[in-house]
Amino acid sequence: MTSVGAQRVRDANGATHTAAEQRLIESVARGEVLDLAGDGPVDEEAMRSWGDDHAISASVIRELVRGRLVGEPDPHGLRLRGARVVGRIDLENVTSDLALELRDCLLPDGVNLRNARLSAVALSGCRIEQAPGSADPAVEATRCAAWALSLDWSTVSADSVAATIRLAAARVGTLDCRGARWKNSTGPALDADGLTVDQSVFLNDGFTATSASARGTVRLLGAHIGGQLNCGGARLENTVGPALNADNLRAAQDVLLRNGFSASSASEQGTIRLIGAHIGSLSARGARLTNAAGPVLDADGVTIDRDLALDRDFTARSASEWGGVCLAGAHIGGLLACGGAQLENTVGPALDLNGLRVDQDVLLDDGFSATSGGDEVVVLVLAGTRVGGALRLDMDRVVRTTPGPLVEVEGLTYSGQPRPASLRRWLTLLREDTPRYSAQPYQQLAAAYRAAGHDRDARTILIAQRRDQLQRAGLSAAERAWGRLIGITLGYGYQPWRALLLLLATLAIAVALSVVGGHHGGLAQKTVASGAAAACTSIDQIGVGLDLGAPLLRTGARDRCQPTDTAAGQTLTIAGWILQLLAWSFATLFIAGFTSAVRKT
Repeated sequence: MTSVGAQRVRDANGATHTAAEQRLIESVARGEVLDLAGDGPVDEEAMRSWGDDHAISASVIRELVRGRLVGEPDPHGLRLRGARVVGRIDLENVTSDLALELRDCLLPDGVNLRNARLSAVALSGCRIEQAPGSADPAVEATRCAAWALSLDWSTVSADSVAATIRLAAARVGTLDCRGARWKNSTGPALDADGLTVDQSVFLNDGFTATSASARGTVRLLGAHIGGQLNCGGARLENTVGPALNADNLRAAQDVLLRNGFSASSASEQGTIRLIGAHIGSLSARGARLTNAAGPVLDADGVTIDRDLALDRDFTARSASEWGGVCLAGAHIGGLLACGGAQLENTVGPALDLNGLRVDQDVLLDDGFSATSGGDEVVVLVLAGTRVGGALRLDMDRVVRTTPGPLVEVEGLTYSGQPRPASLRRWLTLLREDTPRYSAQPYQQLAAAYRAAGHDRDARTILIAQRRDQLQRAGLSAAERAWGRLIGITLGYGYQPWRALLLLLATLAIAVALSVVGGHHGGLAQKTVASGAAAACTSIDQIGVGLDLGAPLLRTGARDRCQPTDTAAGQTLTIAGWILQLLAWSFATLFIAGFTSAVRKT
């Protein structure tokens, strides 16, 4: 037993310690940092060259944490820098109030924190490796509990199916991994399924994780985060699985995938997975996402309480038949902002919003571009999308690499007039750039214009709907013929004045034929017993024309004048029959259209 000042230091097992280990014991008693590196380098080359003067046994660290080498350790805890730890630090099932802080240390055999209950663990700037011949993760912290866990600026590598860092079902106050560099050649870099974090998770400031695991590079399935998940500036890579696999994640605040964030994959599962997640908001402004075999963002059924931002040069390059950015069945409590986004999918839709519900605005403008390839697919899937606010959709940069429809809008609803496209552009979109005829998009657009007080534009939209129906709805020949007739005569029920104009035209033709025929001997006064028939006066000729071209109108001229047996008279008789039929038809159609007896759909 030795003493350090007034603090007694003891070795419960009576073991001997090296000079460096004895200094560590004394520093824990005094509450000081033991810095074995000083001003020397702490890069990988320097760490591997450290000799016995930097060596600290893992068993000494374990015994210090357990409180067996220092009776009353200082509240500052164990603070060590620049050490080479000999052996695997094994704190499994250990419960301790002593904080463990290792900085710029080499841990060639890793750390075991399984089921540990510790106040705080910091492995900042450390190089941690998987123990030779072991299948365990380099850092095993399954079901570990600590109010703070820091792996910031650490470099951790493993060849373990389990993971490089394993935090499954762990519970921590804050998880700080900023600037860390993790890799795994066979399993996830981070497996944190079921992790509970009371505050925030930081995977930012140059955080890098690479793996070749179908399970994902960073796994947060079913994790609960009380604050934010900050991945700003991170780079995630996976050659066979998702880069970030966070299905059913719960994050009370923001999920930040911005400030240079990039993720790549070659997996049908997707690069970023947030299926069924519930988060406060998601910002991926300026992020770069790629996938050579699937979607870049698969967030079907996600619930976002506030905004979703995929804007400011957000870039997505994918190759998925199901869609590049998938938000089918999702719910966004704020707005969806995709201004300036660049989406590309070589074999499927660039953006799939099928059944999405957005409580505020949807912004697909301000430089928004989307490109799709493949057969029988559209670029944008907006079917069933419900927008509580305004819809801003700029189609100028929405293109296909092969000819075909651009957008699916059946069931799309929104408030107000869609912008920035003009009415003419919208009608062209509905007629030429959709895969099939549907009445609902026209009805929705007409309702928006009518609500804004533009009744004339609303009628134009509904007439365009009927024309599209006749062209693409698969009607029978008889139905198309009737539709075309109603279109010409009544504007499909929206312009009954057309039938009135046709009736007036019929009346004018009847009068003109009667006058011309009368001047060529086609009309003559009825013969009487006192003498031969005489030619009709001009007034009588006009009256006969009015009787022929106006239903229910009788001037009495036909009681005085009648067609003759000449060719002109016979022609006038036949023309009169036709004109009367047309007049009655146009009059009937006008009344039917005016009273809405003719269906407008």
